[in-house]
Amino acid sequence: MNKLKETLIRQKVKKLLASKTPEEYIDQSVKSKLPQREKARATKEWLSQSDYTIADISYARNRHPYWKAVKQKNHQERTRKRFDEYNYSSGRVRSWSKDELKEFLDENEKMTDRELAKHFTRSIPSIQAIRRRINIATRILNFENKKRITKPAILKLILSDEKVLRRKLGEYKNS
Repeated sequence: MNKLKETLIRQKVKKLLASKTPEEYIDQSVKSKLPQREKARATKEWLSQSDYTIADISYARNRHPYWKAVKQKNHQERTRKRFDEYNYSSGRVRSWSKDELKEFLDENEKMTDRELAKHFTRSIPSIQAIRRRINIATRILNFENKKRITKPAILKLILSDEKVLRRKLGEYKNS
């Protein structure tokens, strides 16, 4: 009985090793009912005999429908928990000053959203709202064919409300 099980495992591993691309490998891996340990060994062997890296496998895995569904499971609960855990706003609504936005532009690339929330004593949704405004402002400046997008130019735009920026961006897209 044990020999039969080993033979079945070897056949499934051979099928995995025959994969040509990381996408095909991930698909075969999901379909096979191999134990996790055997999949890990097969992955190591497949990587050694192909020109792909673990990063290629991770990239393919993150785009596979099965793994997307696994990651999406309970995402709302995890997000709500994260928002509650890193809420430094103390429940009061405050607008962003020009100086705070200027500092935000300097710190945005260096810090995660929870670090920014703590630094500015805000909530994560508030930080994400400012990041959305920065992204919209950058896209507007790209439509205006600015060769170099500067922080002062972005700052000037993000002082506006997000709805105003979206309307302006829509005008550029429609023209």
